[in-house]
Amino acid sequence: MFNIYDFFNQLSELGVKIRLDVGQPDIPVDERIISALIDSIKKGETTYVSTGGIKELREKIAEVHGVQPEEVIVAPGSKFLVASQLFFSKKIAIISPYWPTYVQMAKKFGKKIQIIKTTLEDKWLPNFGEIEKDVDTIIINYPNNPTGIAIPETKMKELLDIATELNAKIVSDEVYRDITFNKKYVSILDFNYEKGIFIYSFSKTFSMTGFRIGYAIADKKEIGEIQKFIEIMVTCVPKFVQSAAIKALEIREEIKRKIVDIYKRRVELVKKKLNKELFEFVEPDGAFYIFPRLKNNISGQTFAYKLLRKGVGIFPGEAFGNYNSHIRISLTSSMLEKGIDIINKLAEELCGKQ
Repeated sequence: MFNIYDFFNQLSELGVKIRLDVGQPDIPVDERIISALIDSIKKGETTYVSTGGIKELREKIAEVHGVQPEEVIVAPGSKFLVASQLFFSKKIAIISPYWPTYVQMAKKFGKKIQIIKTTLEDKWLPNFGEIEKDVDTIIINYPNNPTGIAIPETKMKELLDIATELNAKIVSDEVYRDITFNKKYVSILDFNYEKGIFIYSFSKTFSMTGFRIGYAIADKKEIGEIQKFIEIMVTCVPKFVQSAAIKALEIREEIKRKIVDIYKRRVELVKKKLNKELFEFVEPDGAFYIFPRLKNNISGQTFAYKLLRKGVGIFPGEAFGNYNSHIRISLTSSMLEKGIDIINKLAEELCGKQ
């Protein structure tokens, strides 16, 4: 199995300049967020705080989403929250292509896995009717990494009906929820599903990747279980990081408008520049990735390694499931246009040799 983290480390060690691989936004963290963090440190807010998150942040999150503070918990990143759900599962249904950490976590925890495969031809929409009867946890990620598609309301309702029949938990990883380009996006929070867990991160919208903070929304009983998991693993998120998160939520709408405009323009750039004779892809509804398929049966992994030597980083489709002819291009670099030119040139060279 292709290891995305090993490949990432190679890119870093080689000093690759055009990074279209990792989901690390190149948009700087807003100075107001930085100032809030620094001010909190200056006040001496560096001690232990409540495991579930400080009252002020939980109240702000509750206000944003129209829920109760008791239904909110703060944790050191969305990855930790996903782990808190998969750890206690027995069998997990994962939609592919998927963020590879889902599968890595499930395997590390010794869980059974069912992969629900989707295809470019079906516009990456899953058939939830394939979910097996012994699945107790279904994890979804929309807008999706790596395809960028959003799940339609009809599909979400189909999923909810099946999950209800199975009495299965739905873990909805919505870290890209703020980065959408049309009105297709729906959230698990739009439905009153008792066993639904909404997960969010400050990393993508606010570029706060190194702050390591995210939150979950669920019923009070589930929040209590997540809190126990945090207590025995990390204790709490630092108060100064939570203070920065409060400021981020205060300016969220302004930040959203800014980043959506930037990423939408980058999608349009790729649509215009990427060689349509050599690549095909479904236009994303959101997030900041393109997941094209290389024509002529060119291996995504071969392509990625050859591209690495030309100074451009991308991830092969093998990292996200059985998609050997795909690559994932991250739209998180101001050098995107130059990177696409190099990608096109390499594809032309490889096709010429076949």
